[in-house]
Amino acid sequence: MDAKTRVLVVEDSKFFSHLVYKAVNERIGADVTTTFTFVETRDAVERATQPFNLALVDIDLPDAHNGEVVDWLAMHNIPCVVFTGMFSEDLRERLLSHKVIDYVLKDTPSSLDYLLNLVERLHRNRDCTILIVDDSKHFRKYLTDLLTSYQFQVLEASTGKQGLELLEARPDVRMIITDYHMPEMDGVEMVKRVRLTHNQDRLAIIGISSGGGSALSTHFIKNGANDFLNKPFLREEFFCRVTQNIRMIEMIERLTELVTKDSLTGIHNRRFFFDAGEMLVASAQRNLLTLTTAMIDMDLFKTINDTHGHDCGDVVLKRIGNLIRSMARQTDIVARIGGEEFAVLAVNMDRESVMAFFEKVRLAIEAEVIFHHGKRVPVSASFGIYQGSDGDLASLMRQADRMLYKAKDNGRNKVEMA
Repeated sequence: MDAKTRVLVVEDSKFFSHLVYKAVNERIGADVTTTFTFVETRDAVERATQPFNLALVDIDLPDAHNGEVVDWLAMHNIPCVVFTGMFSEDLRERLLSHKVIDYVLKDTPSSLDYLLNLVERLHRNRDCTILIVDDSKHFRKYLTDLLTSYQFQVLEASTGKQGLELLEARPDVRMIITDYHMPEMDGVEMVKRVRLTHNQDRLAIIGISSGGGSALSTHFIKNGANDFLNKPFLREEFFCRVTQNIRMIEMIERLTELVTKDSLTGIHNRRFFFDAGEMLVASAQRNLLTLTTAMIDMDLFKTINDTHGHDCGDVVLKRIGNLIRSMARQTDIVARIGGEEFAVLAVNMDRESVMAFFEKVRLAIEAEVIFHHGKRVPVSASFGIYQGSDGDLASLMRQADRMLYKAKDNGRNKVEMA
């Protein structure tokens, strides 16, 4: 959580309040304020210079035994998660009627973990955009209210065509929730068109309908939807389905990162460079594009490790890897391919500008200020560049590597190009 996220903990048990305060503050990094009574809660909200993003609230306080604090916070548009030692169906209905996000029972040691996971989920939702496609203005508002209470960013479209246009304009959309019955284009047809450009592991789709039963749900899922809900549905079921599908996308992204990203520097790894690079080389040969292959090797890196320690060497690799990535174009493939060696593969870079660009990168590396235990660690790198697409990726890298050895032989900290 960033520093602007502010959480209000309202709990009359000082022991439990301290547990929640410490866990939310340390594990999530939120700015936490604690209060113990209804009066203190009102004072804290009224004195706050910035609004609270979330309140974690005990429903039974010394000066408010019947959940009055929840009603008051709801009137002030502060989202609430309620924790309580008691539960009944009447209480559940009452809490949900006040648009409480969720309720947590204080009856097991796992309750605190559930609460923290929920708070983390709510924060991540703030960066997650969901598109609602439904021709009913009333139902769109109902879903929007539900989703915004869970901190999602929400877009609305009244037709499938408008939904497709919004999706094209907003690549940050992570989920589409679409009705089936709509004019001009039904929900299933829209799902088909979305799946032409957006895979299920990058964009989740939930179909919704008040009719059609299992046959319609099968129709939706066979054509690319991740999930289906029949109207009417329980609010809790809706949130569970939405959260599970968003979490699945995040898990796939995380697994993809583990496979394709270098664990130390965070830039792409050797495997990604060869997988994506081979496809890029084949595309360049088909379309007569110019390819620039660069091999970059840190100078005297063993000396850095021997003199300053491997932890310092790790810092150097992180800084230099991210420096190269930040200076390259977004379309360039930048990777750490082993040890202290990096590689860049760029398309359609003018030959006249290639030397100037990599010379600029070389100078930036040389000027990078890295301190370890109060001592500056001097760094530099040698560059070997080859421009052309005559051969497979391995042969292009050998040509660039030949230039890299030339740069080393000529005194290091140089750029050599074939």
